[in-house]
Amino acid sequence: MIVTALKFGPPIYNLRNNSISDLQAIHCGLFDGKQICSPLHMVANFSVALVGLLLVLGTLLIRSEFRADRRHSFAYALLIVGGLGALANGFTPEDVTLLGDTVTALVAFLGTNFGLIQLGRAMSGDIRWHNLRAYTKISGAVGLLALILDGINITGPLGAGIEWLIVGPILLWMLVSGIQLLKVKSRKEVAQP
Repeated sequence: MIVTALKFGPPIYNLRNNSISDLQAIHCGLFDGKQICSPLHMVANFSVALVGLLLVLGTLLIRSEFRADRRHSFAYALLIVGGLGALANGFTPEDVTLLGDTVTALVAFLGTNFGLIQLGRAMSGDIRWHNLRAYTKISGAVGLLALILDGINITGPLGAGIEWLIVGPILLWMLVSGIQLLKVKSRKEVAQP
């Protein structure tokens, strides 16, 4: 996405005025009252779809590390729905189907952020995830709060940049939890002769 933002324009990509979806638009011209041009829209759309796919696959992988109960299953379902929303969003640029872009982004944002909150709650009984539990809940809460503020148009000086507060915690959580999962797996392998 950063590479796509750097090649955006003219005019240049502006966090305050341009949404993430502007990076995914496939046509250059006036859209939604602003001039957009994203020559690397294929990179942006591919990266959004890839994040969705990785979220689904990562969720399926972490399932083996937790108890199989309703709380965990609900969290997994939300994360998978969020991942599928992001995957679909990579195929629904705003300038081709604004409704499709909006719905898939909303599914991705709601599913993933609620999923993180629920997963954080479900982690409470497992000491292996003690350090990640609060971070998981906070990541989901920050993303959800940013989504609500964006939805009621209270973005303050961030403007359209508030979308990065919806997405950023999810992306960072995926990285941090992946590292934690590797640590847990390697400790498990070392402990077994």
